[in-house]
Amino acid sequence: MSATNRRRNRGIALLVVLWACTLLAILLGGFATLARTESIQTRYLSNRVQLRYLAEAGAMRALAECVSRSGGRWVGDGRRYRLRLQDHDIDIRIQDELGKVDINAADPRVLQRLFVAAGADDATATQLAANIQETRDTNAKLFHEEGAKRYAEAGLAGGPRYREFDMPEQLQTVLGMTPALYRKLAPAITVWSRRPEPTLALAPPLVLASQPDMDMPKAERYAALRAMTSTSTPPPPLPNGQSAGAWRGGLVRTIVASATDGQGTAASVIVTFRLTALKGGLGYSVLRWQEDGAG
Repeated sequence: MSATNRRRNRGIALLVVLWACTLLAILLGGFATLARTESIQTRYLSNRVQLRYLAEAGAMRALAECVSRSGGRWVGDGRRYRLRLQDHDIDIRIQDELGKVDINAADPRVLQRLFVAAGADDATATQLAANIQETRDTNAKLFHEEGAKRYAEAGLAGGPRYREFDMPEQLQTVLGMTPALYRKLAPAITVWSRRPEPTLALAPPLVLASQPDMDMPKAERYAALRAMTSTSTPPPPLPNGQSAGAWRGGLVRTIVASATDGQGTAASVIVTFRLTALKGGLGYSVLRWQEDGAG
């Protein structure tokens, strides 16, 4: 073999070695990136699980307060309570269902005002309130075919329920309800109060904003003032002069507990429960349990 051929072969071998080293470097880099990504995901999931259990601990703390012999010191008007556990912050709110608008019992005018406060225009709010009235009216079942046709034309299957709502989430099945509007309404609606009007002393800001001569800024300022008011004194009147009623709550309440790690990661639980009478005290039964939901 000539010297020229030997040099050519050595050059080819060198190129092959260089390409092999490059390929190995790429593979090793990919494996390292994959391992780092899996490690980050594992830490994130582990952190989320820890936060969820901390949020559950916050909910249990609120439940214990609600069933205490003294009736508890925590108020069901949505004011915030904070705990610190294992170097994490837990934010807790208790919302009495009497402060919300009952989509089974509320007058259509109450519903219409709530929808307007949530951002719907008057025409949309009026029609949506009428659709809810139709949906929960068992006598309207006689017009099932007409209702099913209107729903089908809007791309919705099944038509109106023609019976009461079992859960607040079922409001999303009503003709005219949008996901964006429902997200705003979710903390302000219920099926458990059985009242035609909400108790304003316990109402969340959106319900307060739906009252005459009220808006969201006024409602939020009032909620902040109410949160600083002791229940040993009557709740302050609304900015429009309307009485807020009494602090007395009902048997069904919702707890929203959120835990954060200070780096943007959070987990929350939403627990709706009913107080029950037990010999020598109070107990509770859970009606709804949600994780990372809206409340």
